[in-house]
Amino acid sequence: MVTGATGGLGSQLTRAILECGGDVIAIDAHEIPLATTWEPLKALAKSLSRTLVYRACDITSPSLLETVFESAASQVKHPLRGLVNCAGIGTAAESINYPESQTRQTLDVNLAGSLYVAQAAAKVVRRQYQEGKSPGASFVFVASMSGYIANKATPTAIYCASKAGVHQLTRSLAAEWGSPSSPLSAFSSSADAAPAAAAGPVIRVNSISPGVIATPMTQQFLGRQDWTSTWQEEAMLKRISTPDEYRGAIAFLLGDASSYVTGTDLRIDGGSTGW
Repeated sequence: MVTGATGGLGSQLTRAILECGGDVIAIDAHEIPLATTWEPLKALAKSLSRTLVYRACDITSPSLLETVFESAASQVKHPLRGLVNCAGIGTAAESINYPESQTRQTLDVNLAGSLYVAQAAAKVVRRQYQEGKSPGASFVFVASMSGYIANKATPTAIYCASKAGVHQLTRSLAAEWGSPSSPLSAFSSSADAAPAAAAGPVIRVNSISPGVIATPMTQQFLGRQDWTSTWQEEAMLKRISTPDEYRGAIAFLLGDASSYVTGTDLRIDGGSTGW
């Protein structure tokens, strides 16, 4: 499953999974997927004989996510083995006057939404594990280098805070869901549910932290030459990244090559946080 799957970055990550031999359930907020990214993905999936389905969903609604994820998972032939939560929003404004509505929306989508997506996907994995269909899964959150630093030139305090929260969420969920001998009480449907009769599925949880990416969502920021110049100068590679440069990291973290990697954030920021 890939959330934010038709966005500038999400569509490239979806493409990478298809090219690596995976089927994809694409999740996004639009009732009708964006044709500019969706049609090429459909053509690619058809050429590779892969399954690609689309579901519209608001990731800030836990109950809706559970319904959509369960429904979508029941319509594909393979068990759920991976999740990429790429859905997110970013705004910039001076903190002293930053609107309450945008504060709540940023935290709801970027941080709480990450938890809700992971919960819904984990419940699918648990059910499939109990049915003998799934050995476990790998979840990947798209965080940001902004979770480590205060962005130079750009007032993005709430955005930075939300992405720092994703880093901590990654570590905490990895700790809860990483042991096959754990009763995985986090999967219980109620506080007074009986302890699990057997070990639950192992779910690895990691994140990636991109640097500045040239996507439709960031065009309004990249149009500010003073900001763009600072970002380019701060990166050791002296340039802005493109969405395709994150494909390899996702393929690695979702696949068996990273079988001993969990609770980890992979910085892909052109060296911006390495000074």
